[in-house]
Amino acid sequence: MNTNKTTVEKNLKLEVSRVFNARRELVFGAWTDAAQFKQWFGAAACQGATVENVTVDARVGGKYRLQVRQADGEYFTTVGVYREVKPPERLVFTWQFEKDGRRAEFGEVEPPEMLVTLEFKARGHQTELTLTHEHFASVESRDRHAQGWGRCLDSLGKFAEK
Repeated sequence: MNTNKTTVEKNLKLEVSRVFNARRELVFGAWTDAAQFKQWFGAAACQGATVENVTVDARVGGKYRLQVRQADGEYFTTVGVYREVKPPERLVFTWQFEKDGRRAEFGEVEPPEMLVTLEFKARGHQTELTLTHEHFASVESRDRHAQGWGRCLDSLGKFAEK
């Protein structure tokens, strides 16, 4: 990775851009293949957290589920529905947390329903990824996600550039 940029706006929208030394098909695939996703996303998990399960059905209307267990045993499980899947250019999906993420199956979600848009632009043999995350409930939530997405994209870069 050789370019990092993060923009935070007042309308509770976050935009993060990175350039990876990898072709966009590979970077796109890292988001849509559950085994690959678990590898790089798991490496970004904070201090002792582990990715317990990843489900990815990357098609319009398909669902995903990311189940992360913190070192203290608490679960943070993110779920959503793919609204747009255009390989290898664009992914759009909802982003919500489950109320009780310990179960093995999809559970009841908490508001708000947020939206994540990923745009993959070919730059020769590199890929520019722009991640836009919007509809946060609070500035604090947006800022925590900015830190988390930063760690995730750092990890994705290490994974994609192997």
